[in-house]
Amino acid sequence: MTDIKQIIAKNIINLRKKNNLTQNELAIKLNYSDNAVSRWERAEVTPSIETLEQISQIFNVPLKSLLEDNAIQISTEQDKKQLINKLAVTLIFVSLVWFIATISYVYIKIIFQLNIWQIFIWAVPASCLVMYPFNEYWGKYIYKFVILSVLQWSLLACFYLQFLEYNLWLVFIIGIPLQVALCIWAFIKPKNSNK
Repeated sequence: MTDIKQIIAKNIINLRKKNNLTQNELAIKLNYSDNAVSRWERAEVTPSIETLEQISQIFNVPLKSLLEDNAIQISTEQDKKQLINKLAVTLIFVSLVWFIATISYVYIKIIFQLNIWQIFIWAVPASCLVMYPFNEYWGKYIYKFVILSVLQWSLLACFYLQFLEYNLWLVFIIGIPLQVALCIWAFIKPKNSNK
């Protein structure tokens, strides 16, 4: 039977690496020295139960899984479940935008006999505005760039299509320096970002 110290050590190493943390970064989160983390990972000593609880919270795994051989597998399964839940919540709110756009279109068409198809075009930047806070909270850094790019170009398209009779195609030229600035901003990733 594998020694419990070895199991805990292996789980700490795997979870730390999976979350792109150094020993020093984990030590700071736990208010320990990196030497202590190093000793845990070499199975020289075992963290206290309180520290194991903190480690389980940092890596979002049950405490029990740190004592079993499959902590990394449990962590990966939980990550998948959380991703599906987060995606579902985001899609519900985005679908609400499109539901409101559809109801508005139908209402205006029936009551006022107007074909305001631009409502659906405006739903695209509205969807981006809904997705952005969700992405800020639990999304990835690159998705922020994609959402902001789609928001920018869809807003320009909305203005162009809303005032189609004025042929304002030059409005898209405004988007070029904005996109360049957005690209520069996106590639200057903050150092403390783990996403």
